[in-house]
Amino acid sequence: MPNTSLTPPELELKVYCEDEDFRAQGKLEPNRRSQTLIYHLREEKWWIKVTLKGSISFFSCSTQPGHIRSKRERRNEFQDFITMINFQSLVLLDDTVTELILNEDAETANATYMYLELKDTNEPKSLFKNIRYSIREDPLREIEVADGVFRVFHKGDETPYILKVVNRPFYHPRDTEVIQEELENLEHFRGVRGLVQPAGIAVFSNPYATSQEGNQHMVIKGILLEYYSGGSLQCVLEEQRVTDFGWERWAVQIGNALDTIHRVKKTQMDLKPSNIFLDKDGNAVLIGISGIGGITHKWQAPEIRDEISPLIFHFKHAD
Repeated sequence: MPNTSLTPPELELKVYCEDEDFRAQGKLEPNRRSQTLIYHLREEKWWIKVTLKGSISFFSCSTQPGHIRSKRERRNEFQDFITMINFQSLVLLDDTVTELILNEDAETANATYMYLELKDTNEPKSLFKNIRYSIREDPLREIEVADGVFRVFHKGDETPYILKVVNRPFYHPRDTEVIQEELENLEHFRGVRGLVQPAGIAVFSNPYATSQEGNQHMVIKGILLEYYSGGSLQCVLEEQRVTDFGWERWAVQIGNALDTIHRVKKTQMDLKPSNIFLDKDGNAVLIGISGIGGITHKWQAPEIRDEISPLIFHFKHAD
């Protein structure tokens, strides 16, 4: 839970996260920590991610030698520090997520650093005088969204459809690539038996919009697909309804669908029971044909966890 006891009303604290490998490296503090928040000023708001790289004397001096603090203690201390930042003095980016990167490395040459303006505080100013910052658009721009596959109905005639939204608890720009790839594949395989058929797209307003006035930019949230009344194979297996269908044909139907995909040099990199549906006649239909596989953060090699697109690397980088 966010540390809200001393949080100013203009700050809405969201997700805190930190590097999880520092203990294995023999360190007492994370190499990187970040806090996502929404900064409200009058009728406008900005999404901001404050990222601390390395350590700052303010944090290291508060730690007793050899003492390893809990994640809650580190989070609360970082959140308390963030409440002292004067966000109004920063050049924040509209309609996106501004990443405010903090460190004490005066030798960093990839950006222009300047002193960070803090609000009035009782802390000795010597603790903060070396803090420098840079601003960029957050390359991940994560935000909480619903995830999964749902059955929805058309308002007019109650026609059922499948709504497939980004299958993760947080949305970031690479998910747009997944959706675009899947839309292209759906169009390519239109009319092909055994592969899911498209019905439309689902959109919503830009979640990072700074102002609510004027025309809102719409972004794709998910894909509308034809409805398959037999449900997903995962549900059939969990409910032990396999014998209700002619299940013996499923392996051949799934194999034929994969063969169709492979013949045009595309791949289905997320084959699982929840991505296989059954139509009204009990035939297997493959959905999830984006062609871009998912990435599980905790299984990545530490040296590529901060990369935006780890799939571009050669296998030797994951040894």
